[in-house]
Amino acid sequence: MTSVEEKLATYPELLAKRLSQVRTLVQEIATTTKSIGTLEENLKWGQISIATVRPKTGTPIRIDGNMDAATYSIYMPCSSNLMEGFRTLHPDMFDFHGNREIRLELSEPMPEAELTLFITAALRYYLK
Repeated sequence: MTSVEEKLATYPELLAKRLSQVRTLVQEIATTTKSIGTLEENLKWGQISIATVRPKTGTPIRIDGNMDAATYSIYMPCSSNLMEGFRTLHPDMFDFHGNREIRLELSEPMPEAELTLFITAALRYYLK
């Protein structure tokens, strides 16, 4: 598998839709926020990975889903303190798993406003 589009095509329709919504949100935030570097997408560990390059302003974001559990997730590197910071400031905002995963229910609408806050922070992580 060589591209993000090919990876998305392997998922069932609803899961592909949710992951595409997250991907589009990341792209929209990056293009409308002046300080965020250009995005580069690829596959890492079989998951969709979106990272800032030129300049590297943020920490990589990975997205994937689990149809058996009817969930999709956003992952951060465990070395970042982003999850811990959000868990402390907004303990009820997301279903946090460990120090690297936000898990979302496929049956629920994507929480766009909340994810916008989190994704913006991730894309600006190195601009503290």
